Amino acid sequence: MPYRLDSDVVKRILDENNIVDVIEEFLPLKKAGANYSTNCPFHKEKTPSFIVSPDKQMFHCFGCGESGDSISFITKYKNYTFVEAAEYLAKKAGIILEEVNYSGNQENKELTDRLYKINRDAAAFFYRNLREHPEIINYLRSREINNDVIKKFGIGYAKNQWDNLLKHLMDKGYTEEDILKTGLIIRHPEKKSCYDRFRNRVMFPIFDVRKRIIGFGGRVIDDSLPKYLNSPETMVFNKGNNLYGLNLAREAAKDKSFILVEGYMDVIKMHTYGYNTAVAALGTALTDNQIKLLKRYSKGFYIGFDSDSAGQNAALKALNMFKRNSIDAKVIIIDNAKDPDEYLNKFGKVNFDKLIENSLDYYNFLEYHFNEIYENNNKVEYISKIFDNIVNVNSEIEKELIFEKLSSKVGVSKESITNEYNKKETKQKTFVKPSIPVKTQTQMQVKKITTSHEEELIRLILIENDFALQLKEIVNEDIFKDLEFYGIFRELYEYKINNMSIDEDSLKKIIKNEPDAKVLLQCDDVDYDNLESLFKDCIKRLKIKYYEKKRSILSDNLTQSENSEESKEIMNEIFILAKKIKSTKEEVN
Repeated sequence: MPYRLDSDVVKRILDENNIVDVIEEFLPLKKAGANYSTNCPFHKEKTPSFIVSPDKQMFHCFGCGESGDSISFITKYKNYTFVEAAEYLAKKAGIILEEVNYSGNQENKELTDRLYKINRDAAAFFYRNLREHPEIINYLRSREINNDVIKKFGIGYAKNQWDNLLKHLMDKGYTEEDILKTGLIIRHPEKKSCYDRFRNRVMFPIFDVRKRIIGFGGRVIDDSLPKYLNSPETMVFNKGNNLYGLNLAREAAKDKSFILVEGYMDVIKMHTYGYNTAVAALGTALTDNQIKLLKRYSKGFYIGFDSDSAGQNAALKALNMFKRNSIDAKVIIIDNAKDPDEYLNKFGKVNFDKLIENSLDYYNFLEYHFNEIYENNNKVEYISKIFDNIVNVNSEIEKELIFEKLSSKVGVSKESITNEYNKKETKQKTFVKPSIPVKTQTQMQVKKITTSHEEELIRLILIENDFALQLKEIVNEDIFKDLEFYGIFRELYEYKINNMSIDEDSLKKIIKNEPDAKVLLQCDDVDYDNLESLFKDCIKRLKIKYYEKKRSILSDNLTQSENSEESKEIMNEIFILAKKIKSTKEEVN
């Protein structure tokens, strides 16, 4: 649910949540002079270097450098988004947040709220159904799924009846049209009546990261097909933007690695055996959005797909997708079982721990995957297969290391391998084709830096809305408040933290009638390969510009000042600014 979270609301949330109380809820704090200390939760240490200042309402770790306010702590410690952390602290302080409609359409928001409620009531109905069917409970127990696991995942049962759920939901006052929009029922093309999508299936509710039920997966308990049936895409359910089990796994993943598996039962079995970071894609191939979602919560990743050829090919594709996103992942090789679920049933946790320990990194998995070609003494094809995949590697250093290993394995000089790769690279098609951005009208209008840094930042935010979150330091630092575009930056930041879309229409509302700002909508092309670098470089150069402007103003004030104390303060500010200018220039260089 989106809320109004402008800077005034955020300030109130921070003011009414003492950072000492917030952090002490999770960590034991010891008084240390005017401050408090404890072991840092974000890195391993023996001597406490994590300091909490009640005066500044900030925390700082002198070991790893993490620092921030109460909201920052909650986002890092609980793996929450900014909005979730603000919502958590507002509730803790008894602050009622004002709801906003990010789409600008109140009817649309009311409809999505109804869909969430229908899904919730359907899940409760399926859950209650389970108690009436001991044969289904016995089936689950045969899969080592006990009552605690059933409750944890909200597992239920859809009866083998034509419109059992439909009648129940309509009795609760929901309309047939709204129920249709959840995908829980299907309209018969000839009879024009509706019937339940899920019948005689074990039901797995799918939660988003905010713990709302957005869809369902249903599994048969016999040999009928399809084995699994998933909710279709709806207003609240996008398969490529969510993962099964992430609502449970994300907090555990902050100091562990995610384990990506294929199916609902794999996730559930993994959690049952203590692997509480297991997640699964939702009946589709892994997407870049899912990888970015995982990256938000952890830095470590394992892939534990099925052991058959289809599963291993999917593992290779997933591994290449991680690599293309500059993320290192390892593949768990499942021996003597078809999937993690079956392996844990047969061999238990101790042996699965060994599989994780012996998991294969990128190059070693390529060797493993194409070993049969190598064993057949077809070295040319083997090298070609490696080439087909390593186009996904962004690091030239890593490619060099791969060439060295490949040279040693096949007995061909590294120089020959490098030359052959360079020849082929111009024609090579990536094994997992990168998603090329569809150039919307807004994107077609944006160009490289040719104007002010302020204008360029706004153009880049039009292309990639997430960049607006990086405006936080500008919005919250007093030194930037006389920026020509400060008001626009602040509104863009507030749009993003409230999950509101930033497009041409919303930008026109933000910039109102400022004639100089309208030029933002009148540009040509952009370098899509370097968006993030462009944005970060632009932010740094803008900071230098305004640091220097502020230093110039302070120097003039120093010349005019006749008060020694005031002069000292001005000198101190100038000194701090000089350090900031120097360090930021070093970053740019």
